[in-house]
Amino acid sequence: MENEQKNMELVTVADVNNLYEASMLKDVLEAAGITVFLQNEMAEQLYNVGGVLVQVPATEAEKARQLLIEGGHV
Repeated sequence: MENEQKNMELVTVADVNNLYEASMLKDVLEAAGITVFLQNEMAEQLYNVGGVLVQVPATEAEKARQLLIEGGHV
């Protein structure tokens, strides 16, 4: 499993301003069975850098984008 994660190609489906918004999008996508990773999550928590990338595996990117569009999230 650990090697799979290292070799998994991730695609950014949203670039949001704060961790709260990123967490909301993560919840939406995970509820649909999509694996989600938040890039810059720790930097945002510690330093308030002002940007979190919502990323999913490339194989789930199209489905994730569709869900976000249909839900009016992007």
